[in-house]
Amino acid sequence: MNQLIPYLSVDCVVFGFDSDTQQLNVLVYEREIFDRKTGNVNLKFPGSIVPMEDDLDDSAQKVLYELTGLKNVCLKQFHAFGNPDRIKFDEEKKWAERHYGVKIDRVVTIAYYALIRIDKQNPEQSRIRDKLKWITPDRAENMAFDHSLILKYALAALRKDVLLKDVNGLELLPPKFTLAQLQSLYEAVMGSKLDKRNFRKKISKASYIKPLNEKQQGVAHKPALLFCFDRDEFEKSKEDINTFFI
Repeated sequence: MNQLIPYLSVDCVVFGFDSDTQQLNVLVYEREIFDRKTGNVNLKFPGSIVPMEDDLDDSAQKVLYELTGLKNVCLKQFHAFGNPDRIKFDEEKKWAERHYGVKIDRVVTIAYYALIRIDKQNPEQSRIRDKLKWITPDRAENMAFDHSLILKYALAALRKDVLLKDVNGLELLPPKFTLAQLQSLYEAVMGSKLDKRNFRKKISKASYIKPLNEKQQGVAHKPALLFCFDRDEFEKSKEDINTFFI
């Protein structure tokens, strides 16, 4: 068994966009503990104490693979959390010591976030393990340890990175999508409503969003035109995505 560093961990906030419900979701792990005094402390993000010989990034990738089955996910490190009181309750400390088999006093965690698609066309989705589930951020107010705070920082980092085009939020959409789905994605990520006419006017100038000669099928309403994302055009584009949110 690998020797663990009892004061260092990694935690992964995995974001997914459900194009059916048009909501942003996060992936959480359900522990086999529940404390009535503390509420929803049975939910935490995928994470682990870091083995002595592991690189931090490799350790985060390993955690995701072992707990979710997701492999080679693009992870972005966004913050370190080192408050001495991160482990809020005795029950959490006891759980961590039982789970990892090491004495734990204080743990600094390095936090990452990742984006994956939530849809049946994504083969990675079927590999997510039984003890993990998708929830909306508003249901994650009282998670284990300081994971509710980690989520707050993760959302802020995601919004900043989407605005600066440091990450590609469009990776959360299915391969073919409508402009309504696209607007819903940006509204979910940014946490605010956008003017439909203004949004579509500015989207029309984005060279990496390509209209297809296809429309929705099997819908009760008038089928909308479908679009696709051009990754190569996105990488070379000099357009400022900030204009979508002004």
